[in-house]
Amino acid sequence: MTSLNTTLAYLDAGTGSLIAQILVGGFAAAGVAIKMYWKRIKRFFGRGEDDAESPVTAASPVTAASPVTAASTETPVERDTPKL
Repeated sequence: MTSLNTTLAYLDAGTGSLIAQILVGGFAAAGVAIKMYWKRIKRFFGRGEDDAESPVTAASPVTAASPVTAASTETPVERDTPKL
């Protein structure tokens, strides 16, 4: 015995919008997750730097070729702020 089942499905305009919103949100969430864990991902695949050899953590003097200027290493200047 065989039965003939007819499936009626209706997709309204809001359904397409919902599917598009889910896809865009998924891509945005994946992008943020990759950005947050990028160093770990690079290290997992063997292309990341070791923490000990990182130029950011190494104590090196500021040179003329360095993007850090001497003005940024000085103590901050207090600005005139209103007293509340």
